[in-house]
Amino acid sequence: MWSYSREVNYYETDRMGVIHHSNYLRILEEARMAWMEANLIPYPEIERQGIIVPFTESKATFISFLRFGDRFRVDMELYKFTGLRMHFRYKVYNETTGELCHEAETVHYTTTREDYKPTSVKRSHPELFEQLKALVHDSEKED
Repeated sequence: MWSYSREVNYYETDRMGVIHHSNYLRILEEARMAWMEANLIPYPEIERQGIIVPFTESKATFISFLRFGDRFRVDMELYKFTGLRMHFRYKVYNETTGELCHEAETVHYTTTREDYKPTSVKRSHPELFEQLKALVHDSEKED
């Protein structure tokens, strides 16, 4: 499990003073980009290698609220990687209270800019494939 944290920005909140639901996808993306940079290479470098990783699917559960100024933490993991698809799991906590606020999963696929068709990095970039495969961590298997 890897963690990313920061405070809720005012512009991310709605009239009720809580993070607007649409901003959770942005927060998850921030965490994913930080995860790639910390554990692999910065995402812009992946794109320079000719690979892009579009988002294709998400599943989310809203449990509690985060408000402007709250410090939160995103615990995340890459729990499945086939060489073509990447599956991430996230849990967002209020760092002050420890309360779980949001759970989500996202799915992404690897492709090239030329045609945007799914492309296996196992064949096209074997070194990157091995690096990503080594980062797969499924906490559910540990329980």
